[in-house]
Formats: sequence, C-alpha cells, structure tokens
Amino acid sequence: ELMEKGFIKSMIFITHELPLLYNVTDDIMVMYAGQIVERGTAKEMVFDPIHPYSKGLMGSIIVPEEGTRETKLEAIPGTPPNLKHPPAGCRFAPRCKYAKPECKVYEVPEKEFEEHRMYRCCYEVDYLKEVYGRNG
Repeated sequence: ELMEKGFIKSMIFITHELPLLYNVTDDIMVMYAGQIVERGTAKEMVFDPIHPYSKGLMGSIIVPEEGTRETKLEAIPGTPPNLKHPPAGCRFAPRCKYAKPECKVYEVPEKEFEEHRMYRCCYEVDYLKEVYGRNG
C-alpha cells in the first residue's frame, strides 16, 4: 500500500524463500557468499532459474502449488564458505554438482542474457538448461 501510494519507491526484501519473493517483488537478485549470482524478474527467477545456486534454492523449498505434492526436495550439499577467506574462482564451486576444475580457479564474470537478466557461471545458459532437463 505504501508503494502504491508513492511513499516508498523501492524496497529490499531479504529471504531464502524465492516463492515468497515472487508474491511481493517485481525483480529478484540471488546472492551467494556476498556476490550476486543471478538477476531477473520474479517470474524468471522462480520458474526458470539459471545459476546452479538459484536452481538449488528452488529445489530445496516446498511450494504449495497444485501438482507439487510428489516433488522431491533436494538439499544443497556442503556449507557456505568462510567470507574472511572466500574460495578462489566461483564461490559456489565447492558446493556445485556441475563445477569443473576451472570453476575453482578463475573468477567468474557476470554474463548478460535476455533483457535485464544476468548470471555468474562458467557455463552457457543453453548448457545449464539442458543439464537441468536431464536431471529433473
């Protein structure tokens, strides 16, 4: 209501519950270990996440939607890194089931794709979608 009346122009809402964000925001940025790993509209981020961490978040949350009763939840293995000494390369690589050796060595730059979407991964979007399709 405050936003609708123009008293508030923008808001930062911090949570691990992407489906909740879908209902209260227009855009979502997913952060891991202090870095933005993906940015997109709320609909894109909930229904078509690209970064392996974003995908993992969605796979670890119960979504109370029709037809999700049989959905198997998946935990993200490992623990977050110590940010006093973050890992080299991709900060998510030690926990990522798709990581390759260079992910743990080289800094991963942001990649723009589609309009206003960004992700930070060494893989291309088409490859990640193909892998996600094979793995459910």
